[in-house]
Amino acid sequence: MDKKSFYISIVVISITFIMTLFIKFYRPASAGDVNFDSFPLEIGDWKGTKEEVDPEVLEILNPQAIISATYINSDGISVHLLFDFFSSDATFGGPHSPRNCLPGSGWIITETVSNDIKNANSVIPAGRFQLQLNKSTKVMDFWYITHYGETANDYIFKLYELMSALTFKPRDIAFVRFVSKDDPKSLKALEEFQTLILKEIYEHLPFE
Repeated sequence: MDKKSFYISIVVISITFIMTLFIKFYRPASAGDVNFDSFPLEIGDWKGTKEEVDPEVLEILNPQAIISATYINSDGISVHLLFDFFSSDATFGGPHSPRNCLPGSGWIITETVSNDIKNANSVIPAGRFQLQLNKSTKVMDFWYITHYGETANDYIFKLYELMSALTFKPRDIAFVRFVSKDDPKSLKALEEFQTLILKEIYEHLPFE
């Protein structure tokens, strides 16, 4: 290698190293302060009850805001909603993939399918898990929200995070999860509940 090529290589390596450090440690300001204090626990004929999140879980995730609540309609059908927001300002923490968390909690993911959910004039590319624990079977709908879009795919989610870093956009993240029983009546009620609550969820988040 001649001197010119050597110096060019050193410059390229140095620039790459500096950019890597910059992307890793530079965090653009969050798009907004978020809290769920005003999030409704009554919507339509659904009434919700907030649930405490394990302090150890909160310490690991480090969300800026989180809500965990079980909503029950007039027919006695219940849907559990959990969603949280992670600020770009945070130096640690973030959403954990349900693909990793659920098996650790004893749940078996028996099937994974795509499940597009209508939201106003858009479609959310959500994922759906069929879950089993002993004789109990449930369904989970979930997705991530970033400034580059929504996805239920962990690899695309990481790509969106990388794109935010490369373009110096806020790396705010939200994670949304619904869980219901896996039977026709519950699934129909789940769809109806999502139609009602999605507007409230997105109005409490700083994503355009």
